[in-house]
Amino acid sequence: MCAGGEATVLIDSPATLRSSALSVPAAQAALDLLPALAVVAADGTILDVNAAWTAFINDNGGTEAACGRGVNYLQVCDAASGPASDEAAPVAAGLRAVLAGERADYTLTYPCHTPVRQRWYRVHVRPFAAQGERLALVMHEDVTALKLSEIRASDVEAEITQGVRRKTAALRQENRELDAFIGGVSHDLRTPLRHLRGFLEVLRRQAAPRLTESDVRLLEVLDGAAERLGRMVDELLGLARASQTALQVRDVHLAQVVMRAWFHLAPETQGREIDWVAGDLPVVRGDPELLTLAFENLLSNAVKYTAGRARARIEVGARDEEEAWVVFVQDDGVGFDPRYKDRLFGAFQRLHHEREFQGIGLGLANVRRVMIRHGAEVWGESHPGDGATFYVRFPKTPSIP
Repeated sequence: MCAGGEATVLIDSPATLRSSALSVPAAQAALDLLPALAVVAADGTILDVNAAWTAFINDNGGTEAACGRGVNYLQVCDAASGPASDEAAPVAAGLRAVLAGERADYTLTYPCHTPVRQRWYRVHVRPFAAQGERLALVMHEDVTALKLSEIRASDVEAEITQGVRRKTAALRQENRELDAFIGGVSHDLRTPLRHLRGFLEVLRRQAAPRLTESDVRLLEVLDGAAERLGRMVDELLGLARASQTALQVRDVHLAQVVMRAWFHLAPETQGREIDWVAGDLPVVRGDPELLTLAFENLLSNAVKYTAGRARARIEVGARDEEEAWVVFVQDDGVGFDPRYKDRLFGAFQRLHHEREFQGIGLGLANVRRVMIRHGAEVWGESHPGDGATFYVRFPKTPSIP
């Protein structure tokens, strides 16, 4: 119904106050510059109003006799009725609490629409003292422009949110279709790749007596290309597997996961001297097969980038944080430039030339996909020549779909 803002009114005595709280022309002129404002006595009587108050009452179908000087504003609020009276009761309660000293101030924003226009007002009630008597300023501020701006901003935000959701859903569908395509194509490539390798071996055996040195080199190039294609197919299948396989979630002992991953890497470590170090590893919630795939990739990465060392060291350990387990895989290999660490987990991203280290840049992308599906966070730290450490933070109370 009404509102108030802070102000200081100079009044000689309560008697003068009740006859005209704003008898000084300068004070009245100053108050007329403010939004709709009334001075209310402790019993709720309106002692004085400014010009904006009178205009506010008239605009809303009232009269000075109904809500002007000398009228008890609390009684007006208590008796209010009709569709625009919902805010009257809380305003009266707020005003009473301020006049009684039970609260420092009171504010309420409320609608005050007309048949042709939407409007909102904000009522402020602020107390002040004059000659020992506790009074209140009640002010109605037109906040229509602010409210409409908030509504427009909310509508824009809702539209943007809806658009983002649509695009996100579309991207997820596209990703699912792409993953299915990658998985299908990779699987289909295995048969012709097997034929290629088999026929190359047959050709080598049958034509061995007639092969020149140049022919042998060409066959070696073809063998190398077939082997590289095989690795690419395996990594592509791993990428599809990390994305599409339905999670079989249960308690997983990471020590067992790491042991299986090490065992699967035996062909890559033949002829290498590697010190494997494993600390105490936690039990986490997850899919054991996908977690094994992820740690195979992390450990394979460590094996690959320590190839230049006569004796390499690869360590897997964990530390206990308050709400998570942080598991790390550390090696003493060539490391990587930290300036490019944001590229580590992107598909087909490589920080070393293929002439130095083979691969197509999908191993860490597989790790990231598996960990995202487990509600885990993965990152890497390194400096060139100092080895690399990859971390996985498993929340102790994961949210796994």
